[in-house]
Amino acid sequence: MYDTIKIVKYLDKIPKEAVARVRDTFIWNNCLWKPRFNNFNEVVSYAADLKNLKLRLRGNELTITNSLQKFYMGNNYQPFTYTQVVEAVNTLNASFGNVLLDAEVKRLAIGLVIYEVPENTFQTWQEYKTVQPQFMCNGAKVYGVHFKATNYKIKGYDKTYQVKQDTRIDIKNNVIRFEIEANSRHYNQRKDSIGIYKFSDLVDASKFQQLSEELLSVYANIKKRKQIDFENLTPEQIKLMATYGNSFWANGLKKYHKHTHKKERQAYLKLLKTFSDSERENSIYEKLKAQVNFCLNN
Repeated sequence: MYDTIKIVKYLDKIPKEAVARVRDTFIWNNCLWKPRFNNFNEVVSYAADLKNLKLRLRGNELTITNSLQKFYMGNNYQPFTYTQVVEAVNTLNASFGNVLLDAEVKRLAIGLVIYEVPENTFQTWQEYKTVQPQFMCNGAKVYGVHFKATNYKIKGYDKTYQVKQDTRIDIKNNVIRFEIEANSRHYNQRKDSIGIYKFSDLVDASKFQQLSEELLSVYANIKKRKQIDFENLTPEQIKLMATYGNSFWANGLKKYHKHTHKKERQAYLKLLKTFSDSERENSIYEKLKAQVNFCLNN
């Protein structure tokens, strides 16, 4: 369920090459470390790769970023279960002499994958807490959407397409990935704080469950386009849905015709309540819920 991480650990002991700020590469913890220079040609840090993870050593500060799931299993288009997360954390921790469990978590992405098609999933997203969706594009191809706020980004996208474009791997199935990427403040500084502070928190079963529930809660609160039977609507009702379902026109009415906007928006909200969630939408939510249960119990 986890994906991108950013953790920071202040080390008590660093390699002698880093202490001396050597200008050549060196091996440390089975990684090849390369010097990084500033504009004055002075060594300021060292960088290395551990599988897909990006490592940086600046003074005594070790920063590790990128996908924990890809580090463990090579991809993030399959479920990443709790048992696998524990193994991934322990493997990474062991790679650095078992000193990473108290590393500070700066950023964390959580996500789920389901077998579905774009038309039934992110293409119906309209709004999240007044934030409008933005397209995720590759040239003229729209393969996903995201909601971007100060402390988080919510994404839904065609994982099958993205994987084929990035790696040329054809995973055969129609896979959609739903993901929340957020800094630690998003998880911690709120009324229902989850408490993701240290790397060890990622293997806390109760926190893993809370994050799973966070995914489902956020998805449920995304405003989605309803399945509408136009045959049973009057032309006036269709015009009402078209106007107030589009923020550009609705805001124009609000700015220049406040009385009309207020009256018609009330009628729009009343009409909207008559549309129940479609069987398709309920089915997608159940698929996400099933993936949560699978990740929790395996």
